[in-house]
Amino acid sequence: TGSSSMGCSGSKPAEQETEGKTQIASDQRAERTYGAWAQSEENDEQAYLKSQKTALTVHDKLAAKFPEKQQEKQDRRRQQAATAGKGTGELPAQYSAPHVKAPWTLEQADALLDFYVQTPNAGSKGLHVSYAAQLLRAAIDVFRPLPSVLRMDVPPPDSGKTLIVVGDTHGQLADVLYVFATHGPPSPTNWYLFNGDIADRGTSAVEIWLLLLSYKLACNECVHINRGNHENNDMNQRPAMNGGGFGSEVRSKYSREIFELFQELFCTLPLATVIGAEAFVVHGGLCRLNPSLEQMSRVARERQCPDAPGTNDETIIFDSLWADPAADGDPSGSGRGGACYAWDEAATAKFLSTNKLSLIIRSHQLPDKQRGYMLHHSNKVMTLFTATNYCGVCGNRGAVLILRAGSSTVWEFKSPPHDQLPKMWAEAKAKRQKAMEEDAGARVAKRKHSIRELAVLHKAASRWGGHAKDATMMLGQQRGSAAGGLLSSTTISSFEPDADAGEKQGSGMAGMDVAIIRQLKERICLHRAELLQAFHKTDKNGDGLIAVAKWQEIVSRVLGVPVDWSLVGPALVQPEPAEKAGGKKDMVDFVKSLERYQIRLHQAYAGWQASVLSKVYAALQKSDLSIDSLKARFDKDADGSVTAAEVLEVLLSFDLALSRPQLERALLWMDMGEGGAFEADKFISQLFVMCHDGVQAELPAGSSPSPPVSRKDSMGSTSAYHGDGTITLPDGSSVDGVRYLSQLLTTIVDTDRDGNLSATELHAVSQKLWGMIDTDGDGYLSYDEFADGVLHLLKTHEAQLGPTATITRGHAKYLARRIDLVKTGRICFLEFLPLFSAASTNEGTELQGSNSALIQHVRSVH
Repeated sequence: TGSSSMGCSGSKPAEQETEGKTQIASDQRAERTYGAWAQSEENDEQAYLKSQKTALTVHDKLAAKFPEKQQEKQDRRRQQAATAGKGTGELPAQYSAPHVKAPWTLEQADALLDFYVQTPNAGSKGLHVSYAAQLLRAAIDVFRPLPSVLRMDVPPPDSGKTLIVVGDTHGQLADVLYVFATHGPPSPTNWYLFNGDIADRGTSAVEIWLLLLSYKLACNECVHINRGNHENNDMNQRPAMNGGGFGSEVRSKYSREIFELFQELFCTLPLATVIGAEAFVVHGGLCRLNPSLEQMSRVARERQCPDAPGTNDETIIFDSLWADPAADGDPSGSGRGGACYAWDEAATAKFLSTNKLSLIIRSHQLPDKQRGYMLHHSNKVMTLFTATNYCGVCGNRGAVLILRAGSSTVWEFKSPPHDQLPKMWAEAKAKRQKAMEEDAGARVAKRKHSIRELAVLHKAASRWGGHAKDATMMLGQQRGSAAGGLLSSTTISSFEPDADAGEKQGSGMAGMDVAIIRQLKERICLHRAELLQAFHKTDKNGDGLIAVAKWQEIVSRVLGVPVDWSLVGPALVQPEPAEKAGGKKDMVDFVKSLERYQIRLHQAYAGWQASVLSKVYAALQKSDLSIDSLKARFDKDADGSVTAAEVLEVLLSFDLALSRPQLERALLWMDMGEGGAFEADKFISQLFVMCHDGVQAELPAGSSPSPPVSRKDSMGSTSAYHGDGTITLPDGSSVDGVRYLSQLLTTIVDTDRDGNLSATELHAVSQKLWGMIDTDGDGYLSYDEFADGVLHLLKTHEAQLGPTATITRGHAKYLARRIDLVKTGRICFLEFLPLFSAASTNEGTELQGSNSALIQHVRSVH
């Protein structure tokens, strides 16, 4: 017993140490994943801004050439906004949402809040479209006269008033409702400043907007809203998975006309707000032009945010919505790329000193380490982000800044699921009622049952799903006698999750991993041509293999984004087994690695893509060129490489009935973007791999097989096959002869036995196998050469193939006639190559790529 006891005593510290190390490793991985996800968000923004440069150029040229069309478009949008919500008739008999209309009252706003608590997913059965339109038009009239930089007072200590600054909420209604539940809804004594990015990503931005506007119209001073970069048409039109979604949300719940009203509203919102002599609140950040607050106030802001700044006003608008603080000691610029600006600590100090302020409060950016806030530039800049578990995967906290009774608090939290909010409101009502009864002198309104009075009294130590950890911190730039200002001693009430929250965090990490990997896969798809070219340059041995580390280095460089390969590496690339890589470890077949990443058009639009590549390959087949002639046709300058320009010229020489831009797009699908090139010796086999990416066709449903016909070939053997070209298998079933031969030949050439042919394996077909079958060396296969070569291959690889159907010389010659699509009495290499494909022997699985399109063609020729 003593020994056992000693053993337990000795092992417990070791177990605790192991658990501690495991937890540290888990926390470190979570932090890396979160950082990678935040970086992927900025990468997505950067890609968007880059794409918008091209769109802007096209738009400007079209607008200059067709000004009347541009005017018609603007007039049409104004007309849509003007007619929104009008002529909608009487309310439906089953209408159950609140009635919110002029004259606006807090009772109406409270009723709408209560409705959203109880019915978060009302969708099109929410607030009636006529009410929504009235709210939007009235709000536009309220915001339009405001200066571009609004000024508001700090709540005096003896006023009983509170100001709560809210960061990005991005359509996450539960976060807004939880903040209202905890700190009280907007009221004459409870002011809110929302710092932009209410729209996009989440599914309930419409509800947040209508709720805030109803309070704004009922009590003007209790709700203020700055504009964010997502309060803009082009951002809203993007899909939710790419950072947008508001456009589709509005159209699904209301109409295009209501969406145009929202756009008109967004353009009237102030760019920034100054809180007393304390803080400058702006969504993005400081402007590169260093304008004064007076200059900013006079900006003509009623316009869409430009894609890239031009005039001074455009630059102020753009930077106010898009700028980021540069990392301390890192003046390298914005991680968002494009025209985005990052300001340094010197700019922060100068701005605060010039304008006699202490702190810059901004949002726009997901804070580090899954927090709801982040400090920069020696605590003189604060990033405030309110959306918790952002996009449903981040597992991050949210935060608001509370200015109350001469004190300031950064209040960090996590919101409960929406289905728990009704219960919370009921509990809040009971607690608030009790507090009112106990404190007869409390400042309360007379409407005791209004939802405005149901807020839970603030308790710093209590949070849903966790607890608080309070600390005091000095924020802002201290200014002599102002050092004792409101922000000089701020309580940081951090959220600490309960011990059982680990499982939820793990789920969040998994969700972020998926999102990160999806974005990287999209980028690899878009850059396949550059990647393939870079891989080929690195492949000094010409064996199609490069080291995993080198593959990752090239991908990071070509994509132009930092990648944490320890997190995503296994999901994006797998090394070849050593036995398939000549005994080398950690090597990648780079062509095969890229075959995983293919862009497919939606089925409704795939016909044009398939048509382009089908025409290209069919035209090349009809040219009936030998390998050497084909190589010479593409490698016009005989320098040993085939460039995209050379390929384009060849394609233009064919009568394809395709425009130059269409063919240039086809080259992109074929991994031959501008500047792309391949070695001439490998080009033909590579051409097939590239065309394989662009087409996905299915074999047509054939007619019922004809009865078996017994035929004798010149060698006297007998073979049963059908008049429609099918062949009888050993089990008595029938299969298309060309398809069956394709499977056999692919199996022979597939040296690594992975069921797919890499460019290296296809290159072996062109360099070795073709030369072996082409016995007279004229660059073509006669029907006899084809039949003899096929029978020789099948005989030589009997052990590898196992039991097969009997294919006689006569049957092989019959298949040769089918493969000879051009009907020249011989087979060129481009007719022969499609026999070697990533064919599947699984029942019901169709061949993919150009091979299937060609076999579809073949099968229609008997």
